[in-house]
Amino acid sequence: MKKTILNYILIYTALAGSLIYTGCEYGKVRSVTTIGETSIEVDESISPVVKKEADEFMRLNKESKINITAKTSNEVMADLLNDDIKTVIVSREFNGQENEHVSKFNLEIKKHELALDAIGVIVNPSNPLRKLNYNELRRIFSGETEDWKDLDGDNKDVYKGKVKVFIARKNAAIHDIFKDKILAGTDYGKFSVQCSTSTQMLDEIKGNKDAIGFITMSWITKFADTLDTSVKPLKIAEVDSAGRIGDYTGLHQAYIANGSYPLVIKIYILSRDFGMNVTTGLISFMLAYDGQKIVLNSGLVPVTQPVRIIQLN
Repeated sequence: MKKTILNYILIYTALAGSLIYTGCEYGKVRSVTTIGETSIEVDESISPVVKKEADEFMRLNKESKINITAKTSNEVMADLLNDDIKTVIVSREFNGQENEHVSKFNLEIKKHELALDAIGVIVNPSNPLRKLNYNELRRIFSGETEDWKDLDGDNKDVYKGKVKVFIARKNAAIHDIFKDKILAGTDYGKFSVQCSTSTQMLDEIKGNKDAIGFITMSWITKFADTLDTSVKPLKIAEVDSAGRIGDYTGLHQAYIANGSYPLVIKIYILSRDFGMNVTTGLISFMLAYDGQKIVLNSGLVPVTQPVRIIQLN
């Protein structure tokens, strides 16, 4: 009998919703929120799903135009705080220095949670490894482990070859999040290669059988829970303070939704735009039924609409 690869699927049970207006006011409000042009900046690591959101909004609203610029999270945060852009979508909240700036200048910024995303650790499909724990990842990404054969436990002698480490560029949220969670104060190894974009990361892993790197879910999702097979995400296990290794968990929507996958991140919409305009319409769309369905189909997990986790037999 054929064995089921995934034990769970995520089912969308969302109820339609958006900005609600009554009476003759509806036509006027709908007009100003679906007609016009706006620009937003987006954390490059989540740009695929945001582009899909903008494209669908413009398809439904022919008189709207959404301009998207992808940058690192630090860059979009700086542009927002400097009032160079009114709305950004990022994979982290304000850090301490940014919060101080918000407080010092009494900035009023709206925050919406858009989705749950995750960081996947990826290798070339020719690499037979299936799983790594936090200790192994720390040794690899710090440069301590230089050859795949030097892994221990279940991974000892599974694969041989000089490890080639690729990391996200500085100023990207996932560069810092991965470092904080995996390296725990240790720096990335001196031979790590920084990738300027997620596209470069994918190309490096696809083209090098000894490569390892990390990337967000939306960049390796073909549709919903179907992943790009040109790279291979590994199962990951946390290690507690006593050295006990937890359960190895694969990169999958259901495990992101139930919190069992360890490298989950949250996506936020931050805006200084309080007008009734096309930006309002776009944000409303992304948070409502159709926009959250795009989130689901992009491999991420909706947060404003309900989903169910179904176990497969």
